[in-house]
Amino acid sequence: METVHPDLKRIELGYANAFLWTGAGGPTLIDTGSPWTFSKLLDELNAVGVQPADLQRIIITHADLDHIGGLKGLTELSDAPIACHTVEADYVTGRRSKALPGVRGKAMHAAIRVAEKVYKPHVDAVQELLLEKETTPEGFTVWHTPGHAPGHISLHHKEASLFIAGDAIINTDNKLSLPPSAFTPNEQQVIESLAKLKKLKFDTACFGHGPCIAGGADKKIRAFIDTLL
Repeated sequence: METVHPDLKRIELGYANAFLWTGAGGPTLIDTGSPWTFSKLLDELNAVGVQPADLQRIIITHADLDHIGGLKGLTELSDAPIACHTVEADYVTGRRSKALPGVRGKAMHAAIRVAEKVYKPHVDAVQELLLEKETTPEGFTVWHTPGHAPGHISLHHKEASLFIAGDAIINTDNKLSLPPSAFTPNEQQVIESLAKLKKLKFDTACFGHGPCIAGGADKKIRAFIDTLL
């Protein structure tokens, strides 16, 4: 577990990240990793003295398996409300399934559906439906950033100078890029979503995949967005 801010910790769960907010309104978990990393998630929380029952909220950036994989297990140990964008709620509950483009995307979709049948990650209900520019009790402003998923959100905390991108941007080998096209229904929409984030200011940026950027992160992300427009 990496402390990226006094109130935010990055939990590495294989290829994906979850984040633990321990400031005002917390403790709050942002994303939950894959089903097969659930035991590691519990171990990491326990290592900093947080039990699932302590969680005040679970925020989901989007409903891909590597972000909601631990969600069902957490609901069996915690009464924390689940929050996601109103558009994404049907995907978090499994009422809808994200379509993927191209031949490779269709193959991936089929494999994901098999994994979902095995692991059963979906929950019965989402308790809190988030909207664009809404502020959560933790102080995060919600930004609807569709493209990788219809109800994908990114989170900006002005006071803490933090930005959590979800999968709107990934950081692989310290190189920023768009999410993989095979898992992204509408890449142009991802770019349009990023364009509206250019005016945000923050020192630290965190991603669903890859390490966080500390110091001047907003300038680096703006420079990346400029290459896309």
